Amino acid sequence: MRRLFALSLLALLVAATAVPTLSAEDVAESELMQAATELGRQYDANYNDKKPAAMAALYTLDGVLLSPSGSVVRGREALTTYYAERFASGARGHVIKVIEVHVQGNGGYGLAHFSVMAPRANGDLHEVDGRIVAIYQRDTDGWHMRLVQASVVPEPAEK
Repeated sequence: MRRLFALSLLALLVAATAVPTLSAEDVAESELMQAATELGRQYDANYNDKKPAAMAALYTLDGVLLSPSGSVVRGREALTTYYAERFASGARGHVIKVIEVHVQGNGGYGLAHFSVMAPRANGDLHEVDGRIVAIYQRDTDGWHMRLVQASVVPEPAEK
């Protein structure tokens, strides 16, 4: 699992350096933190209001989600479907807290913590905690998430 996380993080960092720039002007860390925090707030609001198209609109047109289950979701149409299915499962109460951001050219990447109430196999809801690594991109129409990798913190073993 650590190797998968390390390889995924490496891929995210490589992809972050490939983000095209809109101008020669770099982004300030404070601007990126504000943008990441606002995207997190919108993500939580759209998730909790169960708005799959609004969730997908937070990503770039070719945005990618590496979900906690390991599936790779590419593009806004697929993201809309993914979130519609996620909401139908009963997941709710999503909360993101951005921990740190790092500037790369006209965008950057960030680390965040999340929690969500998700159904178990028997339908009972339980809190799931995890981490997010996200690549942020400033486009002509504002800030978006280009790539998001969410990983779940394993629950302690029951005794």
